[in-house]
This record gives sequence, C-alpha cells and structure tokens, in this order.
Amino acid sequence: MSEPSIQSGPQPDLDAKIVAALERLAQALHKALWDAAWHKDMSATQAQVLLYVLSQGRDGVTITDLARRFDLKPSTLSDVVRVLTEKGLLLRQTDPADARAIRLRLSAKGRTTARSLQAWAEQIRCQVAGLDPRRKGAFFEVLLQLIGRLQQAGVITVARMCTTCLYFEAHQHPENPEAPHHCRLLDQPLRLVELRVECPDHQTRQLAVP
Repeated sequence: MSEPSIQSGPQPDLDAKIVAALERLAQALHKALWDAAWHKDMSATQAQVLLYVLSQGRDGVTITDLARRFDLKPSTLSDVVRVLTEKGLLLRQTDPADARAIRLRLSAKGRTTARSLQAWAEQIRCQVAGLDPRRKGAFFEVLLQLIGRLQQAGVITVARMCTTCLYFEAHQHPENPEAPHHCRLLDQPLRLVELRVECPDHQTRQLAVP
C-alpha cells in the first residue's frame, strides 16, 4: 500500500495562515508594550503617545496628529493627553504659527520617561536580528506593501512610508536586487533595508489596489 500523499486532503488557506501569524505577532507586540507601560504606571496607549511625541522632536504634535497616527477619535486622545499632562509628562503650548492651535511637547520628565520606554520591543528586535539577513530586506518590503494596501483600503488612515510616497518609484533598478527602487526626492536608489516606515518628507500618493 502506498503512503498517503502529503498534499492529500484539504489544505489550509495560505492567506488565512498569514493573517493568523500576523495576529500572533500583534499579540506579542501588544504584550511587550503593555508590560513596559505597566512598569511606568500608564496604559499602552499613553506609552505610545509619549514615544510618538518623542520621535517628532521638539516641534511637538497636535491632537489631530495623534488621532491620525493612532486611528483614534480626538475625544479619546484628549483623555489620554489630559492624563499625561496631569502626570507632568506632556506640556500644552500655543502654536507659534497659529494662536488658535495647541501643540503638545514633552516635559523634561516626559522625555526621560519616553526614552526609558524606547526599549519596549527589545526582546522582539533581538529575535528579528536572528533572521536570515539575506531575506530580511524582502520581508520588510512585503510588510510595507501590506501596510500600504491596508491604508488604501481604509483599514488604517496614515502610513508615511516609502512605498506610499509620491517620490517613490518601484523597481527602477532591476539590475540591483538589493536596491531596486528609487527615491525622486533624494534622486538615488533605495536599498530594501533603507525603506522607511515613518518619513518626515512623505507626500501621499494614490495607490491602486487590484
């Protein structure tokens, strides 16, 4: 009697398996952030806000900026900002360019706290570092493509990545598999590992999702 084929029987849907794998990764990331925030006596959302404000430098952000970044209602972010302000971590200041607008900046205490939170994903980063370096660039590119498609589909609202940028030209250098794309702003090829998730010069372009 011949052995049964490994391909016999119904096969799990690959797309569903990828989604399930992403769900497990999201669970791991959420737990890592929650644990780091818990040790600072704050929620995961409060920690995310502090980290984002830190990443934006001394110019700070507005409530609208935060709402777009985290896909939350301004009213929800207002509560988060109120708590962080009461804890002395955020400062509310009038925008020099618009007296009607308020910008949020980190206090000295807030900057220290945010920096102490920056290592929240260090354990996960260490595991990523152990992946095959020859395949990480391509893996990263696929992740950016997926985020771009989610943005175009309206699942997320803001994705300031290379692959969703007006300046990005895909596959302009096919002779160089490590740097196949081109940035018109920099006027130079882009290595896969140089693609950005958050770029301050990002200009959104319309994406076609088949």
